[in-house]
Amino acid sequence: MPDEEELPVYSASEIAAILLDFFTFLTTLHCHPDDIVMPPPGGWPDYTPENCAGFKSDFAIEVLRNLPYLDSRASDHSDSLGQIHYKSHLLDYSTFDLERFTDQEHLWSGSEESEDEETVPDHAFIIAEGFESGGRTLFLDVLEGEIFEAEIRCDDFREDLKEYFEDLKEKYRSLELIPCPGEEMIEVRAAGVGPEIPGEVFSEEEVLMQTDELWGTHLDIRYTRQLYRAFGWPNAFRRDEALREMKELIAKRKS
Repeated sequence: MPDEEELPVYSASEIAAILLDFFTFLTTLHCHPDDIVMPPPGGWPDYTPENCAGFKSDFAIEVLRNLPYLDSRASDHSDSLGQIHYKSHLLDYSTFDLERFTDQEHLWSGSEESEDEETVPDHAFIIAEGFESGGRTLFLDVLEGEIFEAEIRCDDFREDLKEYFEDLKEKYRSLELIPCPGEEMIEVRAAGVGPEIPGEVFSEEEVLMQTDELWGTHLDIRYTRQLYRAFGWPNAFRRDEALREMKELIAKRKS
């Protein structure tokens, strides 16, 4: 049970199930099913009383000990196949590392430059680390059952844990968030791409005729959406075929 008098909104097993559901969803898209790693019986072994003394509440440690982990095969954190949100990669919480959990705690206040930063409570911890402007650092508040999303150099907000990941799923389904092999995750809103026009079709030749050598133009984004949907996104996505074609397209675009 948690140290606080207030009872948690979700149990440890419910929190683990919500994250597992989201990770499983991602394996129907750009992640591989083998990327999901479940904790062993009794939980991740590094979360011992000795290692975690004074770190977080007993309930927070219980949650961490039993969370599933998504071990992305993308070794480069700037590769969107290894991200779960825009410029955001999941921490490897399967092993306990105090520095890893405290590196971006200053973002809890919503400001990197605030001199009066709020202290992260002992019932909240980072699960995903953002980088660069607009990157998303995600804190899991196990007592309130919420995700606190801190957008680097921008705004932050809180949302119920279950609702947050359902909303994130919808961003993927609608291709508001677009993973591209070897490239940053595309966030359509941040890129300033306008609404899609029904019946609009682009050719690969149009994409390759662009003179901009950097990947991620408005045309690149529109064509990627078109290509992914042609490969069955989101309900029957042929991941390997689609990502192979995307890699070839990006290589040709940059050559």
